[in-house]
Amino acid sequence: MQFLLNSSILLTLSVVLSGVSGAAVHHVHRHRALTCYEDNTLRALERFSSDAAAFCPKFLQTPGQALPKNFAGIPASRLSSACTCFEKTAAPANPASTPATTPTSAPVIAPTSTRASTATASPVSSSPTSVVATSVSTSTSPSSSSTAPTGLPKRGKAYSGGKRGLVYDYKSQDFSKYFKDSQKIAFGSDWGVKASPAPGVTLQQGVFVPTIQVDGSLKNDGWSSAVKTLISSGTPMIFASNEPDNADQANLTPSQSATVYKNFIQPFEGQVSIASPAVTNGGGATGLGFLENFVGQCADCYFDIINVHHYVNRGDVNVAQAVSAVKTYITQTVPAFIAKHPQFQNAKICLGEFWLWGASDEEGADYLTQLLPWLDSNSNVACYQAFGGLWPGNFINSAGNGLSKSGQVYHDL
Repeated sequence: MQFLLNSSILLTLSVVLSGVSGAAVHHVHRHRALTCYEDNTLRALERFSSDAAAFCPKFLQTPGQALPKNFAGIPASRLSSACTCFEKTAAPANPASTPATTPTSAPVIAPTSTRASTATASPVSSSPTSVVATSVSTSTSPSSSSTAPTGLPKRGKAYSGGKRGLVYDYKSQDFSKYFKDSQKIAFGSDWGVKASPAPGVTLQQGVFVPTIQVDGSLKNDGWSSAVKTLISSGTPMIFASNEPDNADQANLTPSQSATVYKNFIQPFEGQVSIASPAVTNGGGATGLGFLENFVGQCADCYFDIINVHHYVNRGDVNVAQAVSAVKTYITQTVPAFIAKHPQFQNAKICLGEFWLWGASDEEGADYLTQLLPWLDSNSNVACYQAFGGLWPGNFINSAGNGLSKSGQVYHDL
């Protein structure tokens, strides 16, 4: 069975032949400590948010109690710190200002990434419109056409690494041995600048790709030196903020995202391939609509890679439709956005996360079997990471003693 998130926020989407559409959500940035962002143990708690919500209050009062199965093996000191962070970040920033989502008959998309959603969505429209239209619309956002530089000289650093990446978190160190011998995995990432907790994930062919994370003051004092070290060791690219359009990920405004990009990503232009903030495939003010606003605030920025995520729910589409939605997004929707913005004129696409949420292991394997050869052969795709990952029930089988069927496809194909 595929891993499912317990969540109170679902982006309402309408799956059509041209792709996926959705109502937008927008939230104020929550000023969380950087130590919370960088703690992959926190990510584990949020992947099993219902368990954590019941467990953490009791554990913080009585640390010696037995650990739930999903948290077994985590050192008590790290679990205490993560539970403290979880308690601080579990509530919406401003519940009174975020009315509950009105139920609709439209399909829904699961939250994109390991962090379970905790805020309430506020739809901006009563009827979803296609991402093809809403993602590139400028009717509700500053248009970059009047501020973006024109005739930019060719610059930056073209991505030269392999395509297939592998996402992981704190527990993945137990399972990396199953991918160590894969000749297909070119890099790994874990949503932070630290490669992994000791003893760490070991990928024979892979290098680590860092992702900028900032504290409530939009700072990360260790980023620059860490990235310089990674570049010297062969890192081919760096990722900007992870899902700033998602209240349960980076959770930044377009203006804040632009500030982070200018301060932490842009300075490495020409030294390593630099990627845009990774956005969801939601509609309205999220997804490419968010990136539209971001570009309006970052007119003097440059991008070697546009980083996008794509999730659809198995309850709304079958495998063939999910595959078609990804292909349409990569060949039509994202290129239409790129064509509008000179800053992206040389950019390739990174499908930084993608998955058919709620698929069975067999369906996940079928999904990957159809998509991976296509992604590998598409010259406009620089890289991709399927969000099955190094966790039991994803690319690791439920017993935790080998690869699942989808994991075997990702390892071999």
